[in-house]
Amino acid sequence: MRYSTLLIFLFSSFFAFPQSQKNFPTITLNGLGGQTFVSKSKDSISIKGLENLVDIEFPNSKDSIYYQLMGYDEKQAKSAYPKIRYTNLVGGDYELKYRLASQPKYSIIKVNIEEAIWQKWWFFPMIIFYILLLIGIGMYFFFLYNFRQEMKVQQIRNKISSDLHDEVGSNLSSIAIYTQVLRKKLKSAEYDSILDKITSNSKESVTLMQDTVWAINPKNDTPEKLFSRIDSYAKGLLTSKNITYKQHVNIDFQKLILDMEDRKNLYLILKEGLNNIAKHAEASEAKLVVSSKNGKIEFVLTDNGNGFDLNQQSEGNGLKNFKDRAEESNFKLKIISIKDTGTEISIEVSP
Repeated sequence: MRYSTLLIFLFSSFFAFPQSQKNFPTITLNGLGGQTFVSKSKDSISIKGLENLVDIEFPNSKDSIYYQLMGYDEKQAKSAYPKIRYTNLVGGDYELKYRLASQPKYSIIKVNIEEAIWQKWWFFPMIIFYILLLIGIGMYFFFLYNFRQEMKVQQIRNKISSDLHDEVGSNLSSIAIYTQVLRKKLKSAEYDSILDKITSNSKESVTLMQDTVWAINPKNDTPEKLFSRIDSYAKGLLTSKNITYKQHVNIDFQKLILDMEDRKNLYLILKEGLNNIAKHAEASEAKLVVSSKNGKIEFVLTDNGNGFDLNQQSEGNGLKNFKDRAEESNFKLKIISIKDTGTEISIEVSP
């Protein structure tokens, strides 16, 4: 009888413990490598960064639960159901403090969450580095492509310049020579005007060809070469007419950036102006001043000649050529001519 009473006491004592003391939570991790385990023999769990859904459930209890995830929750929370859920926890170490309503004491589960790769301190600097690297590689190939294209253009320009100088130039020069030979053989005034026209046209074509060759040649792309050619041409032309020529350049050469076509048009406008001074102005002085004005480069060619009527359509003055070339290169052209005072040609170029 004594032993039977002892067995009954032990059996009743076993079931007298609160059920919650043996009610271990079931923890479910849902993610790429989802897994479920019961923390009966564990007081800690380790969670991968991609397992971003954590369910902690007490399947054998219907009690409400008090809980707080230390390091995440600012204060204790209560759930009417024996279940706790967390999503998108940031990597780090936490402690889950919890108890069922039927439990007198709190239990603690240590939670370690592995940082996802994008949560690493070096992730965003690495992304920025790779983006900058890709941009750098892209810019390198872009500039390399542009450089190679420019080199091809330079080679083409060199070839065209050489062909014009060697082939076209020699042919035009030979026309002038053959004309002189033909004049001697014919010895007739009847053909003199025709032969003079052929000679004049061939010489003019040679000059135009030389200007084109000069503009195409990549060696002449610098402002220094442009001013040197203008100065050389002006002095060679005007000295024979007893006209003094002065040239003043008051700009930083690096600010004058012109492509081949604009450089050619600028040179031909100034050349036409110098030709007009030599042929029609009856001047004693001519001057070219290059200066900066309102962020632009201004070329001003003046003479002290007799001037001319701007409204008069004179082919010799080359007004149409001035305007056509200026419009083609978006130059701002202004011509002022006063009788018995002189002429001023102003060309405004945007650098």
